[in-house]
Amino acid sequence: MRSIPVSSRSRAAILAFCLSLLLSACAAKGPLVPPDPPEVRDVTDLPQDLFAYLGPDGGRSVFTPDVQAGMLRGFLTGHFAPWERTSPPKDPGDAFWGLNHFAAKTVYGENLLRRSPAWMAEMRRLSRPEDFPNFGRPAVAVVHTSLRVLPTLEPAFLNRHLPGEGFPFDYLQNTAIWAGTPLYLSHLSADGAFALAHCRYASGWVPLADVAFAGPEFRKEFQSTPLVAVTRDRVPLADEHGLFRFEARVGMILPLVRATARGYEVFLPVRDARGEAVTVRGLLPPSAAAPLPLPATAANLARVGGSMLGEPYGWGGMYGHRDCSALLMDLYTPFGLGLPRNSRQQGKAGEYISLEGLSDQDKETAILARGVPFATLLWKPGHIMLYVGELGGRAMILHDVWGLRTEERGREGRHIIGRVAVTTLTPGEELPELKKPEGLLLHTIRGMVLLGSKNP
Repeated sequence: MRSIPVSSRSRAAILAFCLSLLLSACAAKGPLVPPDPPEVRDVTDLPQDLFAYLGPDGGRSVFTPDVQAGMLRGFLTGHFAPWERTSPPKDPGDAFWGLNHFAAKTVYGENLLRRSPAWMAEMRRLSRPEDFPNFGRPAVAVVHTSLRVLPTLEPAFLNRHLPGEGFPFDYLQNTAIWAGTPLYLSHLSADGAFALAHCRYASGWVPLADVAFAGPEFRKEFQSTPLVAVTRDRVPLADEHGLFRFEARVGMILPLVRATARGYEVFLPVRDARGEAVTVRGLLPPSAAAPLPLPATAANLARVGGSMLGEPYGWGGMYGHRDCSALLMDLYTPFGLGLPRNSRQQGKAGEYISLEGLSDQDKETAILARGVPFATLLWKPGHIMLYVGELGGRAMILHDVWGLRTEERGREGRHIIGRVAVTTLTPGEELPELKKPEGLLLHTIRGMVLLGSKNP
């Protein structure tokens, strides 16, 4: 039989037709990418609105005026303490703990490949621990930035195949810091790109380009005026020339120039050509800020916290988001309460009531009986939550949560929530794969912390 010649154009058409049939067959069997896990019932069924949990006495103060005044004094002392320093607050062993810690571990980079010994050797060279401290100047953050464990923005992940590891858990990410944060710089990296910085609540390496040196006149201007606190998250903030500087974030405080009908005129820190801090002026809308301290009523706490509901989880402040302890630290800043940065220390920030040894039901009963809505923290190892009230006989909490422990066919995993949410103490209890009882928050809560019972 004589063969029929086929042109290259015809062959291409035939291949395209076959490929379309193959893709159609695959689509008929289901998506090539697995769907996102279903939302836990608490997130879909409970009001994600803190005002829904206030009750009739939302205007009550959760701290007495004397207690709040004492909190504010302690907060301001700690906030500006870096500008009073003449030496670093940490000894070399504390400042450079990451060098030995990560040298003894297998860590992975952004390409998911193992970091080589040469990478760690370069981190040691850049850190110059033998010269510590080689610098000493007060400074201020001029953009939102991060404090890092090592002088690099490159990540260090553990094995992504382990539950709760891999992205986004970059173990070099210590914390985010907002623009306007007072700092003390104690040490410079070998290449001059990073400085070891200390603020009220943390220490770490910061890109030098993200900060400016705070001279005496700048510090005086920043400290000698009344202060305003940001009360609504992610408000674009421009200077008097209309140039965008950064987003106003809950947790920021800025010096007040004057209050007008248009809002609060504030000083913004910027970096000049010599790396020195100077000020420009910006305007915060009246709905986005308030003089420090904001009265500590349950309604005000609900308003400030509500502006962060739904925001993505951010390990150590990655991408400008928050983790569980950063959420609570920022939430209480407008009220003049300077919480520590990590959950373990926040668990010591007030009167501690142990719940260990109680059944899960008795734990919840104790929280409902003794907890003060919007002034009680619930602590478990690795996580901190805020009790916000009762709904249908259940305790309700506000927290920034990554995921819940699961187990399927003997393999542990995580069911991702990944955001700031209001839940019960047993989110995900309806999931067949939830590891029980260990995956229930209520089962692993160890204690409650009554804020205001003592000054942290």
